[in-house]
Formats: sequence, structure tokens, C-alpha cells
Amino acid sequence: MRAFTRWITLSLSAALIAGCAYRGPAAGGPAQHPPSVGAGAARHKAPPAAAGVPAPVRALVAEAERASKKGDQGRAAAYLERALRIAPRNAAIWYNLAVVRYRDEKYALAESLAMKSADLAGSDADLKRRDWSLVAAARQMKGDMAGAARARSRAKKYRSQEAAEH
Repeated sequence: MRAFTRWITLSLSAALIAGCAYRGPAAGGPAQHPPSVGAGAARHKAPPAAAGVPAPVRALVAEAERASKKGDQGRAAAYLERALRIAPRNAAIWYNLAVVRYRDEKYALAESLAMKSADLAGSDADLKRRDWSLVAAARQMKGDMAGAARARSRAKKYRSQEAAEH
């Protein structure tokens, strides 16, 4: 079990270090080719910004990504929170904020934000899978192994849904 916990922690950490991993459309609709989180993340490019995303939101998300890559999670969170004041129903921004809070070791907050993102994600199975994977990791870091297992199971459901759609 200890090896599994370490593997999950290292896998998620590697994925999260890559930057705010999801840049889906602001309207909450499905992205055409969203980047993947995990082992293959480096092979995928983020989709171009959606036409419906206001320029200030795109700029704030870009600033947040730069700050996060520099290790300044507080500044990254501030940019994302400003973006959410402009686009409060943008599931991708909620997810990115959850990632930043996870990096900042605020696991309960990361879990809550990822669940909010999942609620707003609509039919975007990829984003929902990412959300529930992050919920699982946050729960595991809090020591809630049963909750983490339930969240992983839910994430797996969305992986199956994605496969059926392609």
C-alpha cells in the first residue's frame, strides 16, 4: 500500500508540475483536443483559446500559469480568482485553481474546487476525469483512503465514457 501511495503521489506531482494542465473553453463546453494529465502530458499541446473566452480571462490564466511554473502558487491563485470573477462558470478555471491549491498543499480546498469544476464541466468527460483524479489525490493526501478509492472509481467511469465517445 505504501508503494502505491508513493506512486500516486509522484504521478500526480509530475502531472501538476507541468503547469495548469487544462485550458478548456470558458463556456464550459467540451474542448476539441484537451491536453492529458499524467504520463503522456508532454506529448499533447493545449487547445487554442476558445473564441468565447474574454481576452482579460485568457490573460489572467496565462499570468497564473507563469506564476505557478515559477512556484508562486499564491500569485497564481490570485490571478485565477480574478479570472473567476469575470467567468464564474468556467469549469477549466476552477480546475486550474484546484491544481494550484493542491500544489500549495491545501488539499481540502483543492478537493472542493475540483468538485466545483466537475459540477460545471457539463458533458466534458475529460475534464470530469481530471477533476475526480485530483479529488482522489487530495483525499489520499488527507489520509482518506476510502474516499480516494471512490473518487478514483468515478474518474475511471469518465475514462470509459471518453473511450466510448472516440
